[in-house]
Amino acid sequence: MQALQVPTTAVTGQVDQEATPGYSAHVIAMRSGPPLAQRIEIAISTIERLIEDGHGLVMTLSAGKDSSSTTLLCLEAIRRSVVRGVNQAMHFVSSSSTSVENPEVEDMLLTAHEDIARWTELHKLPVDVRLVHPNDASKFVVSVIGRGTLPRFVENGSKRSCATDWKVKPQQRLAKSISEKVLAAGFKETVTVLGSRLDESTTRNGSMTKRGDQAQKPNRNPSGFLTLSLIADWTESDVWEFLIMFLDGQIAPFPAYAQGETVRRMLDLYRDGNEGTCGMFMADGKKAPCGSRFGCWTCTITGDRDKSMDSMLNSDEKYSYLRGLNAFRNFLIATQWDMGRRELVGRSISSAGFVPVRPDVYNMAMRTDLLKFALTLDELEVERAEQVEADVVSGRLPKSPENTRMSNPQFQIVSDSDIVLIDFFWSLHHGAYSAFPAMEIWYQVKTLGRRYAIPAIEKVPKMAGIPQVRWYQVDAFDRDVPTDGLRDYKAEMWNAYRHPERLITHREVSGKRVVWHENAETLSVNATEAVLFGITYCTTNMPMATQFYTPLESARFWLNEGIVKLPAGMVGRYQHMAKRAQYFTHLAERLNVTPAELDKYLIQESISDEAHAEIVGNAPEATEDQFSLFEL
Repeated sequence: MQALQVPTTAVTGQVDQEATPGYSAHVIAMRSGPPLAQRIEIAISTIERLIEDGHGLVMTLSAGKDSSSTTLLCLEAIRRSVVRGVNQAMHFVSSSSTSVENPEVEDMLLTAHEDIARWTELHKLPVDVRLVHPNDASKFVVSVIGRGTLPRFVENGSKRSCATDWKVKPQQRLAKSISEKVLAAGFKETVTVLGSRLDESTTRNGSMTKRGDQAQKPNRNPSGFLTLSLIADWTESDVWEFLIMFLDGQIAPFPAYAQGETVRRMLDLYRDGNEGTCGMFMADGKKAPCGSRFGCWTCTITGDRDKSMDSMLNSDEKYSYLRGLNAFRNFLIATQWDMGRRELVGRSISSAGFVPVRPDVYNMAMRTDLLKFALTLDELEVERAEQVEADVVSGRLPKSPENTRMSNPQFQIVSDSDIVLIDFFWSLHHGAYSAFPAMEIWYQVKTLGRRYAIPAIEKVPKMAGIPQVRWYQVDAFDRDVPTDGLRDYKAEMWNAYRHPERLITHREVSGKRVVWHENAETLSVNATEAVLFGITYCTTNMPMATQFYTPLESARFWLNEGIVKLPAGMVGRYQHMAKRAQYFTHLAERLNVTPAELDKYLIQESISDEAHAEIVGNAPEATEDQFSLFEL
């Protein structure tokens, strides 16, 4: 292999910018070629040995600088092994799409997938490209807008369950499936190649060291998978120096799927996300690193600001379409401590038949606002894309690759399947007023053209302490009003006629009848039926007709028609949710009160934590800095 060199001038030894056409500011302080060249060859040789030893590879690609580097190194090792005639397993490029990634990063990822697929087909490499998604019920819009689950803020974000549900678990499910296929084909278990580096941060260094992550020897992680941190000992400068070599084919260390434009776009994005500066460029000086971190646009763990998003919006008008997403995220931050947007009714029943009363998840009013904002942003993005397309066709804008890309919507927050699950969860909530509560908002925005702007509000200050839990007696959700939950009397009569193929007209849980439903591995939606129903709802008189039905009617409908499928063996949980919603709906009807008035009633009629503890025979939990709900 030739030594890796950067074009320099004979007189000054400075980087020759003219030798890198299309990029006026090139790398400023390239380390000498041999050390990095050796690192590259060591990494490739490490992967080649794993291939020769019979292991399959899983390359985890996020389209960032580190994962792109490891993927390039692995693909080159696979290519060399093919040239040498090595019998090797099928390898996989695996990526996660959370549906709330920064749209620019998401587009880079999908483009990389296309480039890799073409490259591996051209060179006949045994590589398959896969894209995984979180379960429907785990997605941000379903979890936060549908169920009201609070996002991960700084105060509760240490475990980052969002990353686990959206990225780790889907990747692990895929890795398990891939490993089983590779083993069945007679090869050894797969090795997942990571882009983690020791110098990323003190925290990352500590966790990698604790796990024993290495660059040349696979390590078994806590989940039982073999992993390899191929560039663990590379610095950020090493990574950028390596990637910049692909800007100019004359100095590329080896042929690869990443062409000059691919790397150039990555460099631009990192610089735009780093307040317009990047120490890898001559024009930016040596002061700024180039390690911008791009996460989900909904991420609230970063605190008051999403620095990379703010930087992008300030650096170039081409990112202006992201302003609405940033405003949505900032609204979540501003309302974190607004207890008026929280639901008071707890979700479990104590042994004495009481439910807790204390601000918890988002209430229906907050969820409604969030859905209106999200659907509005989706429609505005469609309108923006259509305007760009019209401008290109009319000649007002040139037909460039960038304008062609931007003539398509760059994000969709709420899909047809998402709105069905959101509606299903809302139908199981006492704050909903009628059947199909989320579909009604879908109709307002999609069909009637209503738009809901995200207000720019002052951040509600953090509360000094937490609310003291109180308890309201419900017995088995039958103390003051009746409930039957998911039982559907009409469906029991009609199913024999509408669905004669079914052997039964209903199902049972704990000896009680509930609506007929299908089971699946997880809570899921029949995507085709969801689309068809959405069209039907928006083009008929359903929005008006269903106003006279109770919310539970739509929950039963989704299940009885097989559009929503429940996790096997979990119908009891959803029956509990249904009875809880129905109980408080009936209670509000009996008292003739609004949801806000119902909250005041529950606070007034509930008992203290100490009184509840005496009833159940347990001492109250010791908590710090509590305040009374009567003060809300």
